[in-house]
Parts: sequence; C-alpha cells; structure tokens
Amino acid sequence: MQREKHTYHKMHFISNVYRFIIFLILLIVTMLILIINYNFSRQNHQYTLDYNMSAVKGLKELIADQEHYFLQQLNNTYESYYAYKEGLFSCVNSTRHESFPYRQNIYRFLNESFPPSSEMNSLTLYAASDHQIYSVTKQVRKNFSASLPEFSPLIACYENPYTVLQMMPSHSSRVLDTSRGYSFIYCLRDVITKVNIGAIQADYSVAEVENFLSSNYPGVKGDFLVIDMAGNVLFDTTGVWYDKPFPYAEPFVSAKKLDNVPVTLEYENYFVNMESHSYPNIRVIGLVSGKTLSEDISRNIALMLFATASVTILTCIGIYLYLNSSSRQLNQIYHTMLRIQNGELDSYIPVDNKHKNELVDISVSFNDMLRNLNLYIDKVYKTEIENQRYKLKALQSQINPHFLYNTLEAIRMKAVLQEEPEIGEMIYILSKIFRNSIKNESILAVRQEIENCKNYLRLCDIEYKNLFRYEFQVEPALLPEPIIQHALLVIIENYIMHGFDSNRTDNYVRITGVVENGFAVFHIVDNGFGIKTGELEKLRLSFLEKSIDTVERIGLKNIYQRMKLLYGEDCDLQIYSEYGKGTEIIFSFIYKGDSEIV
Repeated sequence: MQREKHTYHKMHFISNVYRFIIFLILLIVTMLILIINYNFSRQNHQYTLDYNMSAVKGLKELIADQEHYFLQQLNNTYESYYAYKEGLFSCVNSTRHESFPYRQNIYRFLNESFPPSSEMNSLTLYAASDHQIYSVTKQVRKNFSASLPEFSPLIACYENPYTVLQMMPSHSSRVLDTSRGYSFIYCLRDVITKVNIGAIQADYSVAEVENFLSSNYPGVKGDFLVIDMAGNVLFDTTGVWYDKPFPYAEPFVSAKKLDNVPVTLEYENYFVNMESHSYPNIRVIGLVSGKTLSEDISRNIALMLFATASVTILTCIGIYLYLNSSSRQLNQIYHTMLRIQNGELDSYIPVDNKHKNELVDISVSFNDMLRNLNLYIDKVYKTEIENQRYKLKALQSQINPHFLYNTLEAIRMKAVLQEEPEIGEMIYILSKIFRNSIKNESILAVRQEIENCKNYLRLCDIEYKNLFRYEFQVEPALLPEPIIQHALLVIIENYIMHGFDSNRTDNYVRITGVVENGFAVFHIVDNGFGIKTGELEKLRLSFLEKSIDTVERIGLKNIYQRMKLLYGEDCDLQIYSEYGKGTEIIFSFIYKGDSEIV
C-alpha cells in the first residue's frame, strides 16, 4: 500500500509538471499572437487606405484622359477651320441651316468625333444659328428643340461670355435613352468674329467608371464620389447622392488634397482620400468607413488566429507526447496494477523491448509473476469449474429436439396402427415442420421455404377442412434463391392466426413470387378480416421500435429486423390492408441469382 501511494504521488507530480510547461508555452504563444495581430492590423489598415488612395488617383487620371480626348477633338476642329476654312465652324456659320446637307455635315462631324470604341455615352451639339440640338449615341442620332430642359446646361454654356470647360451631372440620358452619366461642356466661338455660335457636350457613363474601378482596382474598399465646386454629384458608387447636392461637400471643396484624413459623416467615422482636378474644378473623393476597416481586419485576424491556434495546438500536442514518452512505462505499470486490483487478472504490462531500462525489467518480472499466478488459478479453480459445466451440459442434452421428434414419430405410428390416418398425417406433417425447424440454419433456399409453407397449410387444411384454399405461383428462377428461414411461413401463420374466418367457406391465401427490376418480390394476399387503419399504422411504426414488449404481431417485426440485418437497405416489408376485405403483404429483397442454397 505504501508503494502504491508513493507511485501515485510521483505520477501526480509529473502530471503537474506537464501542465505547467504546456501552460507556459500557451502563455508565450498567446503574447506573440497579440503582438503579431497588433502589427498586422496596423499594416492592413494602412494598406486598405493606401489602396483606396491609388483608386482615387486612378479615377482622377481617367477623368483627365476623358477631358483630354474631348478637348483634342475640339482642337482638331479649330485647326481644320484655320487650315482649310471648313469643318464644324463653316457648317454652323452657314446660312442654309434648314437644308439637308447642313444637318448631314453636323452629324458627320459628331460621328467622326464619336468613334465606336469611344467611352462616351453620347455627343451633343447646340447650333445657335437654327436653335437646334443635334445628338449621336452608339445606336442612333437625334434632333431636338433647344427648349428642352435636359439641355439647359448646354444653352447656359453658350450664353456664358467666357469660354470655359465645364463638368456637371448629365440629364440628357432621359431623352437619349442612355445610362446615367456626367458631361463635359464647352462653348464654341467663331475664331474670326469671336462670337459664340454654339456649345458642345460629351456624356460619359458612370457604369464605365465603375467597370474601370472593378477592373483596375479589384477588391478595393470604400465608396467613391466625384463632385464639382457646387457640391453636385457627378459620380457615386453608392448611388445615394445622385440628383441632389452632396450635403457634406463644404470641407472637401475648401481643401485641395486629403490623405487618410478621419471625418464624421452621418454619425459614422470615415477615412478620406481626395484628389482635386483644377480644370475642370472637381474633387475625386474616396471614403472608407471605420466599420469596413474593422470588419476587414477582424476577418483577416480571425483567419490568422485560427491558423496560429491550429499550429499552437499541434505544437502543444507534440510537446506533450514527447514529454509523456519519458514516463509512459510508469503509467502503464500503475494502471495495470489498478486493473489487477479490480480482478482483471489477464491484464499485462506492455513492454517495449527497443528501449531497455529498469522499468522494462520490472514490467517483464511482473508479467512473469502474473502468468504463473494465472496458471495456478487455471490448474486449481478453472478445472473444477469446467468439470461442473460439462456435467450440467450432459444433463441438459438428455432432453433435446431430436427426442421430441422421435416421440412424435412414435405417436404417428400408433395412430396408423389404430387406423387413424388423418391423425397420423397431421403428426407426420408436424414432425416434418419440426425437423426443419430444429436445423441451425438462418437462411435456406426458396424451394425449402415453400415446402415448409405447404406442409403448414396442409396441416391447417386438415384442421379446417373445406373452409379455405391456397395456391402458390413462384417463378422457377426464384426456387434456388436464398431467403430468411420462416420468412413466408410467419406471414402465412399471421393470416391463419388473425385473418382466418372459420364461419366462411371461401377463405383463401395466395403466394406469388416474381423477379422485378433486380428484386425478388413475394406477394401474400388473403381475404381475411383485414386490419383497422389505426392498428395498421401502429403495426408499421412498431417495426422501427427496438422493444417487442408492446408488439402484437411479434413474428412480423422479427422478420423485418432479420431482413434488415441480412440485406441492409436492399429489402422491404410492406403491409396493405382494408378492414373486412383482406390483407396484402409484400416481402422483397435483392435478387442475386448466382448462388444456391442446397
């Protein structure tokens, strides 16, 4: 007892050492994780804002390229007029503005300035000489009266005495059937008279800008705005601020550039990146909410924590296994002794012969002692117990099923000698059924099962003479097929016990067997009492219950459970019944066709 107590205290001390070492490792790893997460969150925060700033600069460059293209077309027009006295200005200054060639020349200019590959939505010209609007899109060309309110910015630009490039939200998409966009507008002035003769407007789609962002800056976080100095929204990825002034425009208009500046908009904190474009005077803004940054960082940190935790757990497990290997043999000795103390005398200490040490020698000696002890017990006690068991078995074997079978045969012979052939036949059939039943076979051929069924029905026919009839229609291919013993017999017996009406003379039961779609299918149909709807549902549900204490038709449940054990899901037992009209039971299982039970 003193030795066991010493071993227990030693094991307890070793376990505490392991716990302390693992706890220390976890504490160090946790501190490293917190430091790494802090640095990673700062770097990820800065990367998100820098990427947003890159998108802002890219958006500014896109607008600058669009502006450059628009002004280049105007410059080509002026050069053409200076060099050849032809082109747009000569056309607009023409006095024959009602003529077909006049309109054709305007449309020709617009089409040449608006190639199919252009990013423009539409190109529109206001000609002051005939006070008309001429527009071309990628699909059509149209002509409007200058009184339409959608083109009022174009008219206002013409009436402005100063020739200034303007950029503003476009409203012409309503009449041109194009997508939402923003406009570049420039006044046209005669190069000789210095008189305004019209204005030209190029519309660009905001959808093209969104495609530009998604293609060139995939995964960029935040929202993007382009506003003019009046706070009008030219582009908005949220779609919230279109058709109204941006209510928070004042701090952005007053500044020239913002780089990761925190602001509060709509009671939410944002980090702002902004670039200004002086001509036209606009502001390109990128907004990243603090919530978006937190969610992004949290997701990345969660992923990193998961990976780190997995590595940490695996490391701790490895360290634990390594430390535990040094005292594994002592643990095995301790637990084996406990099992032997509880009466498990066949327990032995596992011995690792590859690593020789004092504990291995103790284990080998202990196992030898235990083997000698078990040999002594076997010699003295088990021999006596085995002798008693054999005596009991010899007494039990004096009465066995063969004795009962021989007794039935003796009774049958006596009935024949006394000229009682019917009784003799009943005993003969019963003895055949009994002889087949005492065989230790769980499955047999279908032909044998049918023979058992016929013997049973013949016995019933003698008992209930002229009260019922029966028939078998089984395909020959099914006769050698293996089947659960008594599967059909139990179903027929179920009919005799619960469905047979002794007051009728037209009782019948029909057994058919066919091969259908790879299954052996048996139908047992009778015209007995049938089963009430509630009892039928209760019987079906009872098949799924483990207990048989509350089951009335135990034989059917027994067949169902045995068939599930033998065939798995490739079998079925279905019961259809109508009270007062009869019952049909369908027993089916997978058809093998390549084996035979003799």
